[in-house]
Formats: sequence, C-alpha cells, structure tokens
Amino acid sequence: MPARLTVYPPDQPARQFLLDPERGCLIGRGPDCDLHIEDSRLSRRHARLAVNDGCWRFGDLGSKNGTMLAGRAPGETALQNGDWISFGGLLGQFADLSDAELAADERRARARREDTISRSRQLDQQAGVDALLQQVLRSLMELAGAQRGFVMLAGSDRQLAVRAHAGGVDPATAGRDFPGSRGALARVMHACAPVVVCDTSADTMLGAQPSIVSGQIRALVCLPLVIGGQITGLVYLDSSRPGKVFSSLDVEILEAFAAHAALVIAAASVREELADVAAGAVPASAPS
Repeated sequence: MPARLTVYPPDQPARQFLLDPERGCLIGRGPDCDLHIEDSRLSRRHARLAVNDGCWRFGDLGSKNGTMLAGRAPGETALQNGDWISFGGLLGQFADLSDAELAADERRARARREDTISRSRQLDQQAGVDALLQQVLRSLMELAGAQRGFVMLAGSDRQLAVRAHAGGVDPATAGRDFPGSRGALARVMHACAPVVVCDTSADTMLGAQPSIVSGQIRALVCLPLVIGGQITGLVYLDSSRPGKVFSSLDVEILEAFAAHAALVIAAASVREELADVAAGAVPASAPS
C-alpha cells in the first residue's frame, strides 16, 4: 500500500515524499531521518509513519511539540486518505496511492518537465530584449500557475529595473514602483538562490511587510537570473489565491527554464548593445 506525505513548510516549496510500506518513514530535523526537515518546530526524531495491522499509522517519538491528527479523535493514529497531520505545527497531508495513481503522478511530472524543455526551445533567440522578456515571463507564469509576475534586469549601475510585467499591474507605475515583496528580492540578491514562500502569513520576516499586506500576497517565488556566477536579473512571481502552493517540482522546472532564459536574454542584450554602438559609429552626413 504505497502512500505519499506532502509537507507544507511556510518558507520553502511544498515537498512530496513517497512512503515505503516495507520500511516506513522517520520524520524530524535529524540527519538520519528519512524525511529530514529543517524546521525549529520539529524535534530531531519527531514522529514515524509505518504500516501496522494493515493500515498506515503515525507515532510520536516523544517530540517537544507533539504530533496530532487534525480533525480526528485524540489518540487515534490510523491514517485515512486526505488526513492532515500536524508535526509540532508543521502541516502535512497523507494520501493513499494506488499503483495507477502513482504512475499517473509520474507521467504528469514527466510531462511538465518535457513542457519546460519545449518552452525553452521555443524562445525567440532573434527577438529584441523587451519582446523576449515578455515571452519569458508569460512562460514562467504559466509553468508556475502564478497570477502576477515581473522580470527585472540589472543596469550598468547594478540597480534592478522592471523590464517586463503581467497580471493586473498598472503599466504606468510598474517600472518605478515595484509592488511585490522587496524583502524577497533582497533575500535572493543576498543568497543568489531562489526564495519560495508558500504561506506569507507564517513568514516572520515577510508577513507583516506593507507590500505583502496591501497586495494580499499569499504565496511567492523569486529566482535569480545568473550568468557566470553573477546575478543579471530576477524573476518574481506571486499569487493572492488562497491555497496556492509552489511545490519543489515547480521550483525545479522554474529554475531550469530561468537558467536557459538568462543566457538567451544576455545574448539579446549584447546584440542590442552592439547595434547601438554600430549606429552611433556611423558619421552624420556633412552639411551641404
């Protein structure tokens, strides 16, 4: 009886973990855990999921913050399809899987990866930078299921400027006043790594920011565009839909697409710079 546990850390992508009925699953912060989660609410060895008497059950391992089965009688440990489990406050959802459902999940994941490769190949490498950025942003928003998006590029002064935007953004102000989470941008610039927040209300650093509150942002992902180890721009996507979650698969395919897009954008920028130089090098006609 294969099964899956999906955990929802507030400041990381949702993670899906297939459960092996033969060995079960040890969950906690310890490096020896089958499902290792860096979350201060979890103990080093927090809980175990295992098959007993023909069904999956959970057992708390003396954790500091406890393990509870949401919406069920206290003390009941047998798991049913769709059950929510609180590991010290970190939520996870249990799902029974048939072999057919498992195969269907694998097909969907493979199809999404193939779609990402196809979209990368379809980028118009001869397009101007602005047209290319709109194409990149449209693809990223569709891949992630985001409602709003921005692409920012670094200028010669290394300052970021919005060059493409979509999703209910006022075109008159988008370039001057970025309305998304500046805290997320700062995190990406500092770490040169993606930032994913699946529940902004639970993020102690971002949740109370005016941009988060006024924009009613529920979930966001921000990725660097990197060339030669240097950040040349950022992609920012967010959603105000309740329940929107960016999964680890979402982040995987967004990173793959963004890595390819960064190269194409850089090449288009160089072409435009060379064209500008060539145009400026042509001497003006002498007055008659």
